[in-house]
Amino acid sequence: MGTNRVLIADDHTIVRSGIKLIIQDLLPSTVIDEASNGDEVISCVKKNDYELIVLDINMPDTDSITLVTNLLAYREHSRILIYSMNSEELYAKRFIKLGVLGYLNKESRAEEIRRAITCVLKGDIYISKKVRKDLSEDMLSKKGADNPFERLSDREIQTVKYLLHGYSLLEIKKILNIHSSTVGTYKTRIFEKLKIKTLRELDELARMYQLEISKL
Repeated sequence: MGTNRVLIADDHTIVRSGIKLIIQDLLPSTVIDEASNGDEVISCVKKNDYELIVLDINMPDTDSITLVTNLLAYREHSRILIYSMNSEELYAKRFIKLGVLGYLNKESRAEEIRRAITCVLKGDIYISKKVRKDLSEDMLSKKGADNPFERLSDREIQTVKYLLHGYSLLEIKKILNIHSSTVGTYKTRIFEKLKIKTLRELDELARMYQLEISKL
């Protein structure tokens, strides 16, 4: 099996190097290009037609939803494999429904990465059995993607909005007139329920599920 050109997009050089080695071993004749942010990805895609795009969705100054949408609008048949630390349970279904062909966690072993690449290059979808089952159930019940923010209480949603507006825990404490430890508890619960670890992931998830934060 061979391919002409592959694009690896990730802001970490060491991650790109690791994926590059795997692809070179799997597809020796492949020409591999690299990008470290969304603008570079778009620039590369405008110049070249890629058989495969391996894409991180946490690159700086990059709205991953917009990026994927633009990539597929520019080249409808792009084979995109998401390679991310973000929870597959929360993100995979959303991106698959957008049109990407695979979602792979960065903790995956080299063997699984090879399987995912091979699968996506064939035009097949590569996701875990659980996500595949969830997608099948969605289609059968004709329901939309599960919105993780629906798991939060009204107070937690309020806290989310303040966090996304850049308020500190101390500022939120004063605004909501609650104890500082309570604000900390809200934040911890929010992160646990959404299965995230950083504010950056919270912002990404909020944009992905179009959470309305303009009104507090």
